[in-house]
Amino acid sequence: MDIPKKKISKDQKENTVNQQISEVDSEIYDFLDSELEKGNPNGFSSGFSKNIIRKIETKQQRKLNIKMYTLISILVLISISLLISVLNTEFISMLCTVFLHYRFLSIFFLVAVVLIQFGERLINARKGIN
Repeated sequence: MDIPKKKISKDQKENTVNQQISEVDSEIYDFLDSELEKGNPNGFSSGFSKNIIRKIETKQQRKLNIKMYTLISILVLISISLLISVLNTEFISMLCTVFLHYRFLSIFFLVAVVLIQFGERLINARKGIN
């Protein structure tokens, strides 16, 4: 159960049997109580604190994303190498022929993915999420 400090100091003044408080001590308690209620004027503003917290969360999310992308890349690399070792040369030559036939479409999709990634970085940089 919390009791306000002002009530405690008033109770202590009234109850002189258990404890006697001098006027100087009472004034010091009242001054200390009033200063503690004001709060810290030298502390960081809430906007600044939120900005710092947002940047820390962004960095943590970026580290997690890098780990996930690395794991996915390694899994894709392993699966491609396994597929190539399992498939015969005729199927590989057919895939190369299809890729060469649709090379412009493949290049278009590759460029689109790269441009989307750069656009996302520019948008995040303008928002200030470095």
